[in-house]
This record gives sequence, C-alpha cells and structure tokens, in this order.
Amino acid sequence: MNTLKKTLWGGIWLSFATGIAAAITVTKASPALLEIQKELPLSVIQIGWIMSSAALATVFLGISVGSLSHKYGPKKVLQMALTLIILSASFSLFINSANELIIARVVEGVAILLVSVAAPTLISHLSKPSDMGLTMGVWALWMPAGSVLAFLISPLILEWLGWRWLWGSTAFIALPLLLLSIKLHDPTRAVAKAVNERLSRPVVYKAILLGLIFTCFIGSFISMLTYLPTYLMDTYQLNSSIALLITTVLPAFIIPGNLLSGFLIHRGASCFQLMTYPAAALILIITLLIHTHYPAEIGLMLLALMGLFLGMIPTAIFALSPRVAEKPIDTGRVIGIVITGQGPGILLGPPIAGFLLSEQYNWQNLYPFYLTLTLGIIFLVGRLKKCHAEA
Repeated sequence: MNTLKKTLWGGIWLSFATGIAAAITVTKASPALLEIQKELPLSVIQIGWIMSSAALATVFLGISVGSLSHKYGPKKVLQMALTLIILSASFSLFINSANELIIARVVEGVAILLVSVAAPTLISHLSKPSDMGLTMGVWALWMPAGSVLAFLISPLILEWLGWRWLWGSTAFIALPLLLLSIKLHDPTRAVAKAVNERLSRPVVYKAILLGLIFTCFIGSFISMLTYLPTYLMDTYQLNSSIALLITTVLPAFIIPGNLLSGFLIHRGASCFQLMTYPAAALILIITLLIHTHYPAEIGLMLLALMGLFLGMIPTAIFALSPRVAEKPIDTGRVIGIVITGQGPGILLGPPIAGFLLSEQYNWQNLYPFYLTLTLGIIFLVGRLKKCHAEA
C-alpha cells in the first residue's frame, strides 16, 4: 500500500474516463450486431466470437502488460491505449467483411487490456490507503457505466448514421482524453527504476485466484449482455430499440452495486464477504429468472437485482488486488495477472452461451452455465481467503 496523505482525485477521474472509453469500445458490439447482421450474415456462434474476440489480447498479454506498466509507468500505457482506440475506431469506416471486423476487435482488445491494467494501477498509487475502497469503487464503475452509455447512445447513432459511426464514436471520446493525459502525474516512475524483483509465489498464487474469480464474473456479465436483447425480442416480441433500452437495466444497476461495495469496504467490510454473499444471491436470482414464470415487472426487478449483486464483486476484486501485492510498486504486475482472468471470461463466455442456446434459442440451457460460474466464485473466494490467512 502507498503512504499518500491525500487522494489525488483529478488523476483518478481522468483514469476513470479512460475506462469509460474502453468500456464503450468493448460493449458497442452488442447493439451494433443487430445492424451488422443486416449487412453481413452471421450465425449465433459468430456473433459470440465477434463480441468476445476483443479478449484475445487479455488471454495472451495480460501479465506482459502488467510488466509493461511496471517498467514504463501506467500513464504511458494509458496513452498507448487511447491511441489504439482512436486508430481502431477510425478504421471502422472502411470495414467491409467479418474478418476485418474481427481484426478491428482484436486491436481494440489490446487497448482495453492496456486500460484495464494501467488505470487501476495508477488509481491505487493516487489514493491514500483509507480511500482505496472508494476509489476502486469508482474505478469498478468503468464497465457498467460505459455499457449504459453505449446502449443509450446506440439507438440514435444506429438510426441516423449507421453501425460504422457507432463503431467509430469511441475515437471522438478518446482523443480529448489523450490530450488531457499529457498533464497527468505518474507517481510510480521514481520507484519503478529502483525496484525490479520478481513476485513471490504466494502473491502470484493469490493473484491467479483473483483472476479466476474475475473470469467467472466477466463471463457471466458479458454473455448476459450479449444475448439479453435477443432474449427480450424473442420472448416478449419487442422491437430492437426497446430491447436495447431494457438491456441497460443490467449494467445500470451494476453501478449502485459497485458504489455500495466500495462504501462497505471503506466502512471496514471484508472483500471476501463482498464476493461470496453476492454470488450466493445470484444463484437464487438466476434460478428464479430461468425456472419460474413471472410478470414483466417482476422480471425487471430481478434483472435489476442481478445487476446490483454482480456489481459488488468487481469492486471487491480491485480493492483486494493492491493488498495482495507485497510492495506498492508490484500493484501493476498483480493487477496484470488478475486482469488476465478477464480474457477467458470475455473470450469464452458468449461463444459457450451461444453454443448452449443453439439456433433454437433454448434459454433454459443457460442455467447450468451460470450456476457453474457463480458456484466457482464462492469456491475460489474460499481458497483465496485461506491463502490470505496463512500469509
């Protein structure tokens, strides 16, 4: 942990805004796919791979990016990410095939990975220890807040300008952030030059467990977000605009979940409990959603509760990550390992869900998948708590 006496909120908010740009970059595929299918014929499984191909970089480069942040500083890594977002978003205007679309998604995946490692690393160094729960609670909002924005702006952009302009919209967000980042203070540079030691085995093991918890969380969230519009259109015969609007309920209620978890951690609650208890609540909610009949109003309430409990988990993960590191300068490498867990969740979650659904869209087939992921969180947290107590 660092020894700052005052949290530097200006840098934290800029890091958070960069996360918003990255979240819109990864989420825009879900609403855009409804229009892309009109131009490019895509199967259910292809839709899943287009949605998840952005995660390839996380699977193969997560740990390397942690080392990159350690060596050059999270500020420079954030600037690299914003540059890649601008370039890949601009390229979208010239996409004419599914292969080109996937290539653009892979490049965007590198940018998202850079942000997801460097931003929380920088935030941890800009926060005084007693504010870590609050600042990581703010950071944990990046994905749900960006997802909500993506789903809110997408109907207008799709209607008036088309999916290419929705795809390219992130360039207009990233450019001013890149310019503002020039003045951003990076407190890690002086220390990084003096420290170059390997992480200990216990630290690596605990970071891997956190990464696997993140895999279970992000696999649930991204696969739900990918197919929820289709579920609403198929089950309730809604048009695409209304389905997209209702889909925003899930990420919208992740936001208060993030904030509640951050507040509770700030007040002394255990990060372990704030992963285990929400996962247990999710098992009940998913069971009710899939195996019971209910009015539309009850369905909206259950969807909102799902978002709330999902949102508590990543805040606890990010708040615990700096505490796993033995030295503050090791935070970037620990988060690099943790974020590597994001990759398999994004990469495999939507395709597995698509495979289970099949072309007949049998929604009950998803129940064992989500049950396995939530039980996995509970089991992995138990292992992590035991290792942490033995350290």
